[in-house]
Amino acid sequence: MQFQKKVVDSMLISSAVLISSFILPIIPCRVAPTVPNPSYKWSLCNMNPDLASETSSIKEYLGYSTSLTESYFLVLLITFIAVMIFFHYAAKTKKE
Repeated sequence: MQFQKKVVDSMLISSAVLISSFILPIIPCRVAPTVPNPSYKWSLCNMNPDLASETSSIKEYLGYSTSLTESYFLVLLITFIAVMIFFHYAAKTKKE
């Protein structure tokens, strides 16, 4: 598989994961109530900006950031790198 095709396919897959995360709860996150010294619990969340503005809880997407913008970039980057690594080992090039 050529490098350019790997990059294009990885970009398509990572953007599909990002778009599907708006609808389906597929992104790991830590959720806690908005109290001093909260105890977080892991769950799966969606990254829909309309549903993210809950005032009764704190959501840390990927266990790292409460910002949706940072989480979008992290999801794109992590998925892109994971798919590129998969294509590197799964797709064999023909040697002439």
